[in-house]
Amino acid sequence: MTERSDLRIGDGAVPVIPYDTFEAANLFLATGRTSEEVLPLIGLSPAQWERLRETYRWLPYTYGESQRRSYFEGLGDAEILRLVLAPRWNLKPGDEPDLRSTWHVREAVRRNPRIGPFAGCDWPITCIAPHPEATLCCYTHDGHTVYFDGKPLTDRNGEVLEVDAGSFEPVGGRWLRDRHRIYGQGEFGSRPTFYWYVVEGADHATFKALNLRYAHDRERAYYITAKAIRTKSPEAFEIVPEIRLNYRDGTRDELHDISHIARDREAVYFYGTRLKGARPENFRDLGHGYATDGTTVWFLDEKKVIEGADAATFTVPGPGEPHVPGRVRGHAATDRYRVYVGAELCDPQEWIEDWRPFFEARPDLGGWWWHQLAGEAAGNKGQPL
Repeated sequence: MTERSDLRIGDGAVPVIPYDTFEAANLFLATGRTSEEVLPLIGLSPAQWERLRETYRWLPYTYGESQRRSYFEGLGDAEILRLVLAPRWNLKPGDEPDLRSTWHVREAVRRNPRIGPFAGCDWPITCIAPHPEATLCCYTHDGHTVYFDGKPLTDRNGEVLEVDAGSFEPVGGRWLRDRHRIYGQGEFGSRPTFYWYVVEGADHATFKALNLRYAHDRERAYYITAKAIRTKSPEAFEIVPEIRLNYRDGTRDELHDISHIARDREAVYFYGTRLKGARPENFRDLGHGYATDGTTVWFLDEKKVIEGADAATFTVPGPGEPHVPGRVRGHAATDRYRVYVGAELCDPQEWIEDWRPFFEARPDLGGWWWHQLAGEAAGNKGQPL
């Protein structure tokens, strides 16, 4: 039983199979079964599978529109949905056809992939959990080996990591465990290569994931690069949210899960390394790489103190205010006395017009560097400020 049909496009045809059948096939292929075992059950050649997979894998998302248009030759999403849902997931009367609804199908198949042509298969498979960032990938096991994206877990050197498959589970973020050990998932390279490692010395009973980057137990804290952090107050170790300034939709988002900033009672950590001199109690991110503890200002991307910056008035224009780009790179910031791009002090005379929209939108500010220089410039031209 293949449940396959062919869709005429142009001078040829492409195979169409139910989306749940695709997800089941994809799971079995990702959990140790070979294409010689799986593909005959769905009536596809390896070449047909690869093209279909590049289209079907994106169906629950807003991505992959060009693949859908090419494969289904311009059919609308509603028509595609009707093609790929049958026969087990027919739309109910009144349902709005939306390809994103296939997400629920995918989740159901991950719980039970023995559907359609795979109903009688005795291949062992357990879906453990999706990856928190690689949305198309999940952890699975066949009772003996844990797989990720179709391959056993390997260390940085490419050696298979021995884990207990039956007890393997996520702790949170990119932290995992089995009955014996705690594991972290690292990555390297411009096109990330994933690897896994044992978190040496981790206390199994008290280990807690804080986000994708940091974790702690009763003895110490950890960063995702396999780095143990010597903290005197592990119980107080916590995430400092990074701030994302969205000028288009006017939001100021606190990013907890992906933040690289943490603190305990004694120090602030950035990418797992102490930020020298930073006071943890008042430390906060300002957006665009700037941060302050109320006394000192840092440009975190370079781990540099911004010398001479006035922490009390240091301002990064945010949503609802005119954005000031950094001309060549980055984003500009200001305090009462100066203007900065990154960690560098800029000549205020050269930035009067760049900052004009910001200060004109902030009548509550007065007597800053811009008001003085703009006033002088207007006076020299005989014009009102």
